[in-house]
Amino acid sequence: MLGEKHDLHHEFPEYEAEIHHLKMNNNHFSRFFNEYDQLAHEITRVQQGHETPSDDYVESLKKKRLFYKDELYFMILKHRRKQRKKAVKEEKKRLKKKAKGEK
Repeated sequence: MLGEKHDLHHEFPEYEAEIHHLKMNNNHFSRFFNEYDQLAHEITRVQQGHETPSDDYVESLKKKRLFYKDELYFMILKHRRKQRKKAVKEEKKRLKKKAKGEK
């Protein structure tokens, strides 16, 4: 829709920290992020009337944007799952050490 922001930070505000971390530390995510961002900007230019490509072309851009959005979302979820798993593992390790120290 015209005027809607489709950048990843507006699409997934609850994953701001994960997006930032992945952009800085994951080349694959960063590349997909940049592709998604470029597509979003191109679609915005079309919607604002700066460009007038065919409807088929615009539709293909929107499908590509959706593909990248889905892929980025799954990368974010995978990263979050890894972080939670790591936190649980560290907490178990901490509790184990604490239990040994109390004996």
